[in-house]
Order: sequence, then structure tokens, then C-alpha cells
Amino acid sequence: MIGIDESNIFYLLLQLSIIFILSNLINSFLKKNKQPTITGDLLVGIFLGPTILGSFFPKIYNFIFPQNLVQIAMLDTLGWFGLFLVLLSTGIEVDFSSIWKQRKNALVISTLDIIVPIIFSMAFIYFLPNHYFEFSSNKFITSFFISVIMTISALPIAIRALREVGIMKSDLGFLIISALTINDIIGWIIFTLLLSLFSLQFFDWKIATEIIAYTGIFTFLALNVGKKIVNWLFSKVINQDSDGIQGVLAVLISTGVIFGLITLEIGIHTLFGFFIAGIVAGDSPIFTKSARNTVHNFVYSIFASLFFVNIGLKINFFESFNLFLALFITFVGIAGRYLGAWIGSTLSRNTKYRNIISIAHTPGGEMHIVVSLIALSFDLLNKELFVAIVFAAILSSIINGPWLAISSKRFTYLENLEILIYPDVKLEAQYKEEAIYKLLNIFNLNTLETNILENILEKEDIVCSALENSIAIPKGVVEENTKTRVIFARLENPINWNSLDGRLTKNIFLILTSKKEEENQIKVIKKITNFSKDCDSIKYLDLLSSEKEIEEYLTRKFSI
Repeated sequence: MIGIDESNIFYLLLQLSIIFILSNLINSFLKKNKQPTITGDLLVGIFLGPTILGSFFPKIYNFIFPQNLVQIAMLDTLGWFGLFLVLLSTGIEVDFSSIWKQRKNALVISTLDIIVPIIFSMAFIYFLPNHYFEFSSNKFITSFFISVIMTISALPIAIRALREVGIMKSDLGFLIISALTINDIIGWIIFTLLLSLFSLQFFDWKIATEIIAYTGIFTFLALNVGKKIVNWLFSKVINQDSDGIQGVLAVLISTGVIFGLITLEIGIHTLFGFFIAGIVAGDSPIFTKSARNTVHNFVYSIFASLFFVNIGLKINFFESFNLFLALFITFVGIAGRYLGAWIGSTLSRNTKYRNIISIAHTPGGEMHIVVSLIALSFDLLNKELFVAIVFAAILSSIINGPWLAISSKRFTYLENLEILIYPDVKLEAQYKEEAIYKLLNIFNLNTLETNILENILEKEDIVCSALENSIAIPKGVVEENTKTRVIFARLENPINWNSLDGRLTKNIFLILTSKKEEENQIKVIKKITNFSKDCDSIKYLDLLSSEKEIEEYLTRKFSI
């Protein structure tokens, strides 16, 4: 290998072992405290980098991280590959087909959550003292670029927070995720286009028009033609491999590389190609929830850590940290995104839940760090502004979970609840549609007037109701003003409900709410979701066999 000798490999392995050990130790602590792991990765980088180790123990720092081009390039390459996979994994989180079916309200919220933060941020950032922009030849462009960064919300952080509070599977949860997803897509398109245009040595309308046109054509073809090809490839590799995950990973990464090369040729950043590749792959019904979860864990346990640690290895955060600027950027980012989602929720007539919707849009998370690092590499930011944005991204992510938990306390007290148990408890069904039909039919609820079955299956098609630990919570809305009903059944033979943990579903809780009691749906889902996380409670439920025992137990659990 030209340019690389055994000492380079030794130091790379030494660096990786130290990084992984420290990251796993810190991230395991953060996970227990329900905090984002990017915080731990950045802290490891800050500790091992010039900020702490380099400043106080320079000999140890220079031994572990020799400052020669080959050694630096080796870790950088792994870090950038990790970033590609992070964008790929982020795209997988996007369920484009389902979201497009329910795009009306979500599009209003996401559009306002882009326009308002740009205007709001620009109004504040542009009037910062000029010494913050000494590196820039155009203060307006730099201010506008930072304002665009402020629009992108952290979809993975929001998903984690919604799961923690237990409302992820509700209609409200899906609306929030839909709006955030559209925000991500539009935000990334705007960011990559601006990055391409600003990186030109001189502005040319012809080149700019071509970049915009090619980006639009590529995105359209990828989401329509590309997804059919990827779905076909997934079907082939899964048929050839009993596990399927190795083939899925190969198709996934290959698609990311091809899309990345195409976007690079168009003139926009490679990361956008990986992001779109993730969306295309995530839209495949063959790509199961458990397989996606495996990919996500694979990416974030290894490659994402390398990327975020590498950021701390490159910058002295003490030297570049400005407390006023960091707090200022944090305020502008959180306030702008909250205000945008608040106005969007109001205009889309979701005023009842606009506070929760707005809070879910406030975290910056890893995407702010990613886009600001790219901007830094293009000299569109200096280190002081970059560190301020990183600080804002971490702080907004840390406070998001507790803030959302406090706001969702209104979904605690549940009234007008009726629990029904399937006769003899056990239900025989080979697939979920049959199970739902039998649950409705046994209680004479499947009437032509209400179309309950159609309503439930439509919601199921949009958002899979499977939870962890073999539980599913299909839901539907009835016309008449009745009590909220939860119908419980235990499947004689567990069936595949496409759950995130890959387990077959055994316990079904069918939730029926009236239009006038729509908030009860959120309350019931929150109760059952939290119940599904308690393994001891589930084991006790599995031991109960009579209808009366189960009804009394569930009534007691859901009334808490």
C-alpha cells in the first residue's frame, strides 16, 4: 500500500479502540438518562482533541493522534464515510409514501416552519456586531446561510422524544413526524442548492438554473423510478438469503454511492444523494422495521460516533467558544422553529395541539452539526459561529425530551373508557387484517354505516401500529358519540405485524374513539405504549387467562 505503513495502521487501530471504548461508556450513561448519543460522541472528541488532551497533555495527544497528513486522512476518511451512512439512515426514517397521503396539514406546518425561521433568524443574526463576520466578504449571504441552517429540525431526536412520551403511534404523532419529514426534505434541497450556488467563483444564472433543474429531475426520478428498482433489488437479495440483512445492506450502500455520484456530477453535495437514497430504500415494503432498526443501530453505534468524535478532534472548543454567541444562536434557533410550527399549526387548524407540535420542531440535533460543518469546510462559517451552532444543536436536543414530556402530561387522565375482552381471550388469525375484522365482528362493530374496518386499515397502512414486546395497537375513529373502547385479544399463533424489534405480535389492543373524543386516542396510546415497555407487566398479563382477570388488570393499569 503506497503511503501507508504498519505504523499508520497501528495508530489508526489505537485511535479507534480508544474512541469506541469511551463513546460506548458515555453513550450507555446518556441512553439511560434518555439523552441523545451525539452529545457523548462530541464530548469524547472534545476530551481527546486539542480542547482538553491537546491543551493539558500534549505529549499523550500527539502520541495517540500523530499530526501527519496520512494519519489524519485515514481517520477523516472513516469519519466522512460515517457521515454518508448517517444521512442514509436519516433518509430511511422517512416514510415518503405514507406521509404524502396525509400531506395537506403537514405541508402547511413544514412550509411555515421553513419560511418563518429564516425570516426570524435573519432579523436577529444580520444585526449582530460586524466583528462576528470579519471572515466573510458578504454579511448578508452569511446571515442568510445561517438562517437556512436554523430551519432544519432534528427528525431522529423528535422520533426518540415522541417514543419516550408514548404518543408516537397516535394521529398527532404521525402529523408531527410528517411535518418534520417534509421539513427535512425541503430544508436539505434548499441547503444543498445554496451551497452549490455560493461555492461558485462567480454567479451565473445559466449554471444556477441547470443545477436547480437537474436537482428537481434527479429527485423526481429517484422517488418514482429509483424506488421501483431498489424494491426489485431488495426482493432478489432477500429471496437468495434467508436472513436478507447482508444483501439489504449491500443494496442500500450501493444505492447511496450511486446517488452520491449523481448528485456530485450535478453540482450539489454528495450528502444529498445519500439522503435521497435512504428515502427511496425506506419506502420499500420489503425493507422491514426490524431490518431498518438493525441498519440504524449499525450506523450509529460505529460510524456516526466516528464522525461526531472527529469534529471534536479538529477544533479547540475553548478557544472558539463565545458564550453570548452560543446562547444567542440557541435562542434564535429554538424560538424561530417554535414560532414557525406554531403559526403553521394555527393555519392548518391544529390549534388544540400546536404547543406540542411546536416543541417537537425545536431540536437542532445532528443535522445542524452536519450542515454547519459542511458550511465551515466551504468557508461560509468561521469556527466561532460553528461552535455556537453545535452548542445550540446539543442544548436544544437535550431539553426537547423533558420539555415534550411536561407538555404531554395533559394526556394522562383518561375517562369514559370501556375495556372489552375477546371471548375466551384467544383469537385465531393468520394475518392482521383478519384479526382486526374478527375483533370488530364479534362485537357487532363492523357496520357498513361507519366503515370502521376501512378506517382502521387505512390508518394501519399509513402508520404500522406494532409496538415492542409483541404488542399491536390498531386504531380507528367511529362516527357516533360513544365511550372510548379498547378491545383486547391474545393471538393463538403470533403473527408478523412488522414490529421494530422484529418480534411476532401476540397481544392486540384495538382502540376505537369517537370524533368528539379524539384526545382519548392519544391518552390510550400513551398508556399502552408505556405499558409495552414494562416487561414485568406484560409477563403478568400473559399469565392471566380469564376474561374477568384480564379486564380487571387492564382497567387497573390504564386508570393509573
